[in-house]
Amino acid sequence: MKKILLQIVFFLSATIAMAQTDIQFSILKAEADGMSASVTNALDLKLRQVFDHNGAGAADLYNVFAIEPTISVEKIISTKDGVVLDVPIAQGELVLIAKNIIDGAEYYSTSIELEGESLGSKDKAMKSMIKGIKVTDPAYKQFINTARKKIEEYYSTNCAFILQKAKALYNQHRYKEAISYLSAATANIPCYDQAYALQEQILAKLGTKPDTVIVEKVVEKPVVVEKVVEKPVVVEKIVEKPVPAEAPAAPKCEITISMNDLEFRILSCKGEPTQRRITIKAEYVNQNVNIANGDISLDVVIDDNGKELPRENKAVIANGSSYEWISMPARVNLKHDFYIVNYDHPIETISYMKLKVRNGYVEVRNLKVDW
Repeated sequence: MKKILLQIVFFLSATIAMAQTDIQFSILKAEADGMSASVTNALDLKLRQVFDHNGAGAADLYNVFAIEPTISVEKIISTKDGVVLDVPIAQGELVLIAKNIIDGAEYYSTSIELEGESLGSKDKAMKSMIKGIKVTDPAYKQFINTARKKIEEYYSTNCAFILQKAKALYNQHRYKEAISYLSAATANIPCYDQAYALQEQILAKLGTKPDTVIVEKVVEKPVVVEKVVEKPVVVEKIVEKPVPAEAPAAPKCEITISMNDLEFRILSCKGEPTQRRITIKAEYVNQNVNIANGDISLDVVIDDNGKELPRENKAVIANGSSYEWISMPARVNLKHDFYIVNYDHPIETISYMKLKVRNGYVEVRNLKVDW
């Protein structure tokens, strides 16, 4: 038992040490006026590939360090392709900002020039520029290294604030976020000892300690059992017919679907206060036999205060992405979970949600959360 406990402690300590030297980043979806969802998703996928290649991509839903990207087309120029053809070339830039989604701190930003063919629409030009991004480009590695250094410098000069914020997360039972928030507290900062002690305190809350039971020598005394003669009792056999359990009632809400060949309903909407997460379970049916795949995305959420939640509060898969491309066989009951995460107050009623399912939109109004 002692050996197992030592192994657990060693594993958690190694996890803390690794986190302190290798800060990981989540990728926020780019938000810009006039940018289509297909461009946003293409950029999101490419940046995830870039950061995974450089060992800096985070898949943890509770990771607090993030990259906020912005892409723009600056100008269109004309160049020669071969001898005769004029090929319009789009020139633009990709701006990356390393930030903290808990306290809003921005640590470092960089601008990287992009270029691609501009044949057709602005969307096609952007997609061409995104396609031209190389995961091996040293500019991204340099950005990651500099961002990590800037984060360490920020933590060193704002030690008291970091501890105060981490303790606030701890008091709100947001343990995993607090661990991620403290992961940049290296041995070089003045309050390292306090940060490390707080990390251990939080890990104790997350872990489970086995109870130790000491068993002394047990002396069994013989038990004398008198012989009992029981008279048989005639019992009539009662056959009970099983009563099927009623399915839980679906939450009341107003649902509007933009497509006639798509069915959609909400099965449940439950709040999980310890994880600061609301899980919305839904069921849908694709009635179009000509479509076998499609998008699932959570585009808009407005809480009970009339406030629209930012992209980082919405997810359709466990790693926090608000978009997924999945198989949708026709005439099959399919289920999917949607998540609202890291909200700033317990939401009693979701005033409005806009979801994309396949190529249609589903609007949900006045959905009550079951806490």
